[in-house]
Amino acid sequence: MKTWPRFNNDGFGYAKGAELYWRDKTFWKDFDYTISYSFLDTKRDYLNFPEELNPDFAAKHTLSIGIKKFFTKRGTGLSLTNSFATGRPYYNFLLNDQQQYYVANAGHTAGYETFDASIYHLTKIGKASAIWYVSATNLLGKQNVSGYTYSFDGQTRQAVMPVARRFYFIGLILNWGVDRRQNAIDNL
Repeated sequence: MKTWPRFNNDGFGYAKGAELYWRDKTFWKDFDYTISYSFLDTKRDYLNFPEELNPDFAAKHTLSIGIKKFFTKRGTGLSLTNSFATGRPYYNFLLNDQQQYYVANAGHTAGYETFDASIYHLTKIGKASAIWYVSATNLLGKQNVSGYTYSFDGQTRQAVMPVARRFYFIGLILNWGVDRRQNAIDNL
């Protein structure tokens, strides 16, 4: 869909790519690790884009490496994940005298990286099976920039960043009925 200055359904684009996913529980004794990689080639002519461009939400390469360990005697698991992505494109669109957008400034943000950790504990609370879950994202506090917004005249640029450098989560999952703790061990 195209927007200002002409609202219509003339937008178009394409996306193609490849993904690889590897999970192994046998290479390291008592450890479960995953490696995932994604390649994305996409262009779109939509919103106020003056031509077919890479959208600002699409990173071309993404890599994630994770490792998990479950301590059976304690009913506790630990997970560590490091994720990387190449920089996302950004554009400064301005209007010309004919009220048509053109790209006044363009580039790519720096690469994205986050190191995350989580701990979960399986237990029972009354008749319910329970999972306590604690996680923290971006433990190293890397300042990840997702893109830039520009003022109407294009003279001022502001980075688009998360509200906080780190995010913490504490949760409790209760299940009455089928005991799904083994499912949590396999999939958390």
